[in-house]
Amino acid sequence: MSFKLFPSSHERTISIAIASFCVGVMVGLMPGLDAKTIAGAVATLVAAFAGAFFAYKFNADRERQRKDEIDLASANKAIFTLVRIYNYIAGFNKQFLKPYAGNPTAYVAIQPSLGNSNPDWKLDYDSISFLISENKFGILTELTELEELFTIFTETVKTRNDIHLNIIQPAMEDAGIINGSSVSLDDIDRIIGDRSSEIMKSLTTELVDITQRGEEKSETLIQKLHEIMVGIFPGKNVIRMEKLNTSSNTDGDEAAAGS
Repeated sequence: MSFKLFPSSHERTISIAIASFCVGVMVGLMPGLDAKTIAGAVATLVAAFAGAFFAYKFNADRERQRKDEIDLASANKAIFTLVRIYNYIAGFNKQFLKPYAGNPTAYVAIQPSLGNSNPDWKLDYDSISFLISENKFGILTELTELEELFTIFTETVKTRNDIHLNIIQPAMEDAGIINGSSVSLDDIDRIIGDRSSEIMKSLTTELVDITQRGEEKSETLIQKLHEIMVGIFPGKNVIRMEKLNTSSNTDGDEAAAGS
């Protein structure tokens, strides 16, 4: 980090004011004092000014360093949250959706997901608001868009799970159809009813689209936010996403936050 005597216009103004005061005092003392006395007074004033200025400068630098540390920690927390979102969406896509890609019975064949279908992972926008002063406010807009997309994703998963568990499965069981049985599309629609069939088809199509967009957007934003933070905090430890499975023929790899 290069040293600047006056890092900001505020510090420059304060320094000029103090210097002007010292000069004024010296001019006022000159008529009634000899050169030796004046020299001593000037030396004392200069020493006092220098001590006050460098104490102020030290405190200002320390506060700036402390703020940078807090901002860096907030940035890493935001990236880590994005990695969690990516893992959740990519994992869901790999486990539930991709095995049925192109399958006409996907709207009923895709089983309800177990576990937490509504994770509450929110970004703390106040803590990363420093991006605005860095002229990086565009990334904040993209992050809010991803958060909204993730909310729609989790709500769609939850709605589809409820219908599948409470309507589709009971209807199939009543008809003697077990998971893995070979059933025609006409029979499926007749068993669950036209209305339920249309709802499940619409929800499944929407879920596939949202999942694909969410996976791509979250991965892109992780990389973009990492690059921005490296630019703001050069040489500092900014975490990044590292895929745990790097095989070229595997999609939806689980990722971890690394530095």
